[in-house]
Amino acid sequence: MDYKKLDLPNTNYPSKEQLEAFKTAFDAFLETNPQENENHQNDAFNDLLKGVFKYKVKPTKRIDSAILNDNGKVEVIIEFKALKNPNEFIKKGDLNVKALHESLFYYLIERKNGNNNLKHLILATIKELYIIDANEFEIFNKDKEIENAFKNCHDRKGNHTRTEAFYDVCQKHLNELDHSLKYHHISLKKENLALIYQALSPNFLLKIPKYSDANTLNKDFYEELLYILGLEEQNDKGKILIKPSRTKNSLSDALKKQYKNLDDEEVMALLIAWNNRILFLRLLESLLISFEHFEKEKHFLTTENFEDFNALNDLFFEVLAKKNSERLPEIKESKILQKIPYLNSSLFDKTPLELKGYEIKWLDNKSLEIYSKSVFKKHKDYQKEKALPLLKYLFKFLRLYKFTTTPKDIKDNTDTSESCLINPSVLGLVFEKLNGYKEGSFYTPSFITSYMCKESITPIVRDKFNAIYQWDCENLKALKGEIDRNFSNEKAKEYLQLLLTLRVCDPAVGSGHFLVSALNEMVWIVYELGLITSLHRYDLKLENDEIIIHHAQTGEIFNYKKPHSENDPHHHIQKELFELKKSIIENCLFGVDINPNSCEITKLRLWIELLKYSYYIFEEGKNTNALETLPNIDINIKCANSLISRFSLNDDLKKIPNIKQKIQEYKDLVAQYKDPNPLFPLNKTDLTNKIQDLKTTFSLTLKDPKTKAELEKAIEKHIKKYNFFTLDDKSLLDGLNYFIPSLFGTLKLSPKEEEEAFASYGRIRALRKKLDDALSGREYQNAFEWRFEFPEVLDDEGDFLGFDCIIGNPPYIRQEQIKDLKPLLEKQYQDFYNSTADIYTYFFALSYHLLKEKGFSAFITSNKYARAKYGAKLREWLLKKTTIVSYMELNALKVFESAAVDTSIMNFIKQTPPKENSFKYYEPTPNDKDDLKSTPSLLMKQNALSTESFIFANATLLDLRDKIESVGTPLKDWDIQINYGIKTGANEAFIITTEKRDEILNACKTQEERECTERLIKPILRGKDIKRYSYEWAHLWVIFIPWHFPNTGSPKDMEQNEKDFSIHYPIIYAHLLSHKDELLKRNKDETGKRYEWYCLQRWAASYYQDFEKEKIVYGEIVQEPRFYLDNGECELGYFYAEATSFILTGEHLRYLLGMLHSKLITFAFKTFYAGGGLGESGYRYKKAFIERLPIPQITEKNQELARKITDGAKQILALKAKDPKANTQKLEKEIDALVYRLYNLTDEEIKIIEEGQ
Repeated sequence: MDYKKLDLPNTNYPSKEQLEAFKTAFDAFLETNPQENENHQNDAFNDLLKGVFKYKVKPTKRIDSAILNDNGKVEVIIEFKALKNPNEFIKKGDLNVKALHESLFYYLIERKNGNNNLKHLILATIKELYIIDANEFEIFNKDKEIENAFKNCHDRKGNHTRTEAFYDVCQKHLNELDHSLKYHHISLKKENLALIYQALSPNFLLKIPKYSDANTLNKDFYEELLYILGLEEQNDKGKILIKPSRTKNSLSDALKKQYKNLDDEEVMALLIAWNNRILFLRLLESLLISFEHFEKEKHFLTTENFEDFNALNDLFFEVLAKKNSERLPEIKESKILQKIPYLNSSLFDKTPLELKGYEIKWLDNKSLEIYSKSVFKKHKDYQKEKALPLLKYLFKFLRLYKFTTTPKDIKDNTDTSESCLINPSVLGLVFEKLNGYKEGSFYTPSFITSYMCKESITPIVRDKFNAIYQWDCENLKALKGEIDRNFSNEKAKEYLQLLLTLRVCDPAVGSGHFLVSALNEMVWIVYELGLITSLHRYDLKLENDEIIIHHAQTGEIFNYKKPHSENDPHHHIQKELFELKKSIIENCLFGVDINPNSCEITKLRLWIELLKYSYYIFEEGKNTNALETLPNIDINIKCANSLISRFSLNDDLKKIPNIKQKIQEYKDLVAQYKDPNPLFPLNKTDLTNKIQDLKTTFSLTLKDPKTKAELEKAIEKHIKKYNFFTLDDKSLLDGLNYFIPSLFGTLKLSPKEEEEAFASYGRIRALRKKLDDALSGREYQNAFEWRFEFPEVLDDEGDFLGFDCIIGNPPYIRQEQIKDLKPLLEKQYQDFYNSTADIYTYFFALSYHLLKEKGFSAFITSNKYARAKYGAKLREWLLKKTTIVSYMELNALKVFESAAVDTSIMNFIKQTPPKENSFKYYEPTPNDKDDLKSTPSLLMKQNALSTESFIFANATLLDLRDKIESVGTPLKDWDIQINYGIKTGANEAFIITTEKRDEILNACKTQEERECTERLIKPILRGKDIKRYSYEWAHLWVIFIPWHFPNTGSPKDMEQNEKDFSIHYPIIYAHLLSHKDELLKRNKDETGKRYEWYCLQRWAASYYQDFEKEKIVYGEIVQEPRFYLDNGECELGYFYAEATSFILTGEHLRYLLGMLHSKLITFAFKTFYAGGGLGESGYRYKKAFIERLPIPQITEKNQELARKITDGAKQILALKAKDPKANTQKLEKEIDALVYRLYNLTDEEIKIIEEGQ
C-alpha cells in the first residue's frame, strides 16, 4: 500500500473575524506542555474543538476520543498520540503505524455496529494533524484477512484475541495491499492558522456543505431581487413559474401604472430586458473596480449619478449603446460617463416594445417598503430604514450584497473579499432563472458541466493530434511531450489552429453553462499543452468554472489592473487570454435553443466570459483608457427547435451553380459578421441580409430544385424581353440565381409587350408561390436547418461534416406535453420513435446524426430510458450503433434541486462498437461531488447489457440475476391481475371524511334512501395509508359513482341519467353539485362528453368487482415494500383503493405477500426491475415493473418451503391485526431465510443481498 497526500479542497475559507477568534483559542492550545502525558494533550486538543466549533467531543465505550452527532453516533474518530511515543506515530509520510492500526480497529467496531455516519478519522499529536476520509477505510472493511483478524480480537473467536495481534496483522498486510490511501497533513503552526481552521471546521470535518458551486444561486439575493422587480415564484403542477406580484411601488407595479395596456407577457419581457441590463452594469462596475479603472470614484451605479429612471435610460442608450466618438458632448465631458467604456453589446439595443415607446425613462421612482428578510436588516447603516426610492433601493441592494467568494478573493487561506464584486456565475444563474420563467428551468451545476466537458473534450483533442501527426499519445501529458519535442513558434501557431478546428455544440443550450465550461476547459487544455506563451511562469487551473492563474514562484494570484505600459506582463496575459477565448468562442462553440430568452442569456454569458479578459487599448505607446470591444458572437447561438428540420443532413447542395464560391462567400460573411473588418465595413443589418439571402438560396434548392430552376429560367427570359418591368417586388427574386444580360438604356415597351409582360409576371408569381408554399409548412415554422445554419461544419462543396462533440442537458418534458410535435418526431426519427417516449430521448438520435464519425456525445438526462419500456429502441440503438465510453448513475446526488427525476450521464462515441468493448460504470456518492473523475468505477462489457433493460452490475450480480430468473416465473405469467385504484379526477368532491359521510346519511329522508346512499360510499385506502403487512386507515371514504349512474347497465342520454340520479340520490347529488365547477375542469375531452360531470373519471369499469374480493393492496411510490392483504374481515368490509395504490388479485396471495416483502425480492426489484429509483422518494412499484419479478410458482418440489412462507405471512398478518406496530422482525427474517432456500442461494449470494439492502 502507498500513501498519497492531498491538498485541502479550496472551500470554506474563514473570514478575518473567524480567524481572530480562532487565533486566541489556538494560542492557548500551543501552550500545551509537550512533556505532558497523552491524555492531557488529547484533552487540550478536544478543548480546542469544543471551544471554537462547539463539537460534542467525548470518549465512547471503546474509543478514546470522538466527535458525536446529536443522536450520539460517532462521526469523527480521534487517535491522539503523545510526543513521548514517536514510534507509534507517522514518520515521513509512512502511515503504517500503530496510530493508524488503532483508528482502524475503532472504525471496524463502529461499522460492525451499523454506523454509516462516519466522516473522518484524525491522527494527531500537538505538532501535526493527519486527516483521512472515512470512505478510505471501507476497503479494509471488505478485506478478508483484516476481517478475520478483527473477528479473532473483537469477537474473541480465534487463537489471537489480543488487540496487539490485530495490529501485527495490519502492519504486515497493509504493506502487501495494492492500494493508495489518501490523507491530508497539516503542521500545527501559527503560520497555518487559516488552513487549520479550514481542516477542523464542520464544513470539512463533518462534510456539512457550506461552500457551494460558484454557480449556485444565492437564495436570499434571488428572493429580494424578485421582490424589487415585483415578481414572485408560483408553483404550477410541480413547475416553478415566475409571475408579476402585487408589491406596491416595485418595478412591475411602476411599469403597470405607467403603461396600463400591457399584458403579463409584455410586462415580463420588459422587466427581463431591464433586469439583464442593470445586473450586467453591476458586473461591469465590479470589473472596472477590479481593473482600477477609476482614479477616485469607485462606483458609478449610484443615485448620485443616476437620480431617476430617465437618467438610467440615458446610460442604456446614450452611453453604452454608442461608441465614444458618437456620444453627445455633455456625456464626453461628464466626469463619470466619459469613463464608461463602449463594449459593442446588443444588450443595449432597444427591444421591440421599447421601440414602440414602452421605455423605462417614464417610470415613477416611488419609495418601496424594505423587504422583510432584506440584506439591509443585517447592515448597521440601513437597519432603521423602512422604505427607499425604488432606484436607490435597487442600487444599494446590489452594492451591499455579498456574493459567492471566488478564489481570487482568497489570500493565505483567508476570505478577504470586501468589494462585494458580483460573481459572473451567480449573475448567469439569476439570468437563467428569470428568463426561464415560462417553463420552469433546471440549471446544471458546475461540478457536472466541468466534469462532462473534461471527459469529452480531452479525448477529442488527443485524437485530433494523433490523427494529424501520426502520434500515439494516450493523454495530454504525452501530447505535451510530443509538442515540446517539435516546438517552434510557427509550430505553436499550427498546433493552436488545429485546436481551433474543434466543433462543440449544445443543441438545448439553456443558459449556456455547458458552453462556458467548454470554453474554460479548452483554455486549460491550450495552457496544459504549453501554447499560451505569456503564461510560461504561471500556473493556470480551473476552479468551479473560474480560471485561476498563480505566479509559479510567488503563488500570487493574477489580477489585471489598468496598465501604464504596453509591455506590462499582466497586460500580455490579459490580451493573450482575451484573443484565445475570442477565437474559441468564434470557431469552436455553438448552441441552439427553442427559447429566445435562453439564447440571449447564452450570448450574454459567453460575452461576460470575454469581458472578464477585456484589455486596455494602447495607441503610440499610450493607454487610451478604452477597453477592447467585443466581437459579434451571437451568430453562433441560434433560436429554433433543434429536434425538427425540413432538410436531411445528406441533402445535396451541389445543384446550385458556383456552389464552392457560394460556400466560401457564406463562410466569409459569417467571419466578417463575428469580427468586422475595419477596411471593408459593412453594418450588421447588411451582413445579416446577405447571409439570409444565401441561406434562402440553399433552402429553395433543397426543397424544390425543379420549380426553382423553372422560375429562374422564366425570370431570365422576362428580363431579356421586358427588362425589369413589373419585377419591382424584390421578394420575387430572393434566393434565386439568374443571369442579367447587358442592357443599355431603358426598354420602351409597346402596349402589346406590356400585356405580355404582365402575363409573364403572372407565371413568375405562380411559380414563386409554389416554391414558397413548399417551404412554408406551418409545422416547420420553428424548425432548425442543421444542414446549412453553421458554415463552420460544412466543407468547401457545402457537404455537412458534423461536430466533434455534442454535449448538454436536454429538456425534461413529458410525452403528454409534446402531442403537437409527435407527428414530426415520428417522421424525422422513424427508426427511433416511440409514442410514449419523453422528449429527451430524441436528443440522443439527434446527437448521433450531428456527430462526425468517431465524434463524442455527452448528455445528462433522466435515467428512465435505461429500463423503461419506451427506452427499448434507444437501448437497442446505443448497443448496436455506438461505442459506450462511460455511464454515471447520479441517483445518490441531487443534481437538480427542483426536478423530481433521477439522472445519469451517458458518454458514447459515434462508431460501431468493437466486439469486446468495455466501458466504465460510475455511481458517485455525495462525497465524490468535488471530484467526480475519481469516483471508483466498474469496468463493464457493452455486450453484457440487454436491450430489455440496462442493468449496470458486475458479473457476480448478473449471474445472481440469471439464477433468480432461472428459478422464478415472472408475475405476468401467473394467474393474477394487477390494477390501478380509482381515479376520481377531483378528490375534494369524491373522497370524504367519516363526519361528512355521517352528515350525508343523516340528511336522507327515508331508511330506504339511506341504505341506497350508504351502498355508494366505500372505505378507501390511499398509497400512504398502506404499511408493511398492515394499514393505517385515515377515516376516508369514496363516493363510488360509475359512468352513466344510476343507469350504468343500460344508459340513457346524459340529461336523463342526471335527472334519475338527482331523484333517487338527492343528498349525494346535492353534495356533488356543490363541486360542479371543479368537476367540469377535469379532462375536458371527456367530462360531459364520454361521461356525466358527476361521475368518477375512471371507475375500474372492467374490474370494480375485485375491490370486493380478497386482494393485496400496495402503494405505488414507497421507500420500502409495503403490501397489505385485504381479506374483508375488517368491520368495514373490503377497502376500495385510490389512484396512488394498486390491487393484486388471484392465487396464493399470502405466499406472494411473504415473497414481496422478502429481502431477496426487494433487492432484485430495486437492482434489476425498478426502472431506476426516484431519489429520496424511494422506488416506484409500477405494474410493468412488478410483473417482471421472477417468483417461483408452487410445485410439488417446493411446496413445503412455500407452505412455511405462507404460514409466516399468516402469523405476521395476525399479529399486525391485533397491533399494527407489532415487532415482526423475527418472523420476517425466518421468511427471508426460507426465500433464500427457495432460490438455492449460496452464502456468498446471500451476503450480496444482505449488504445491498
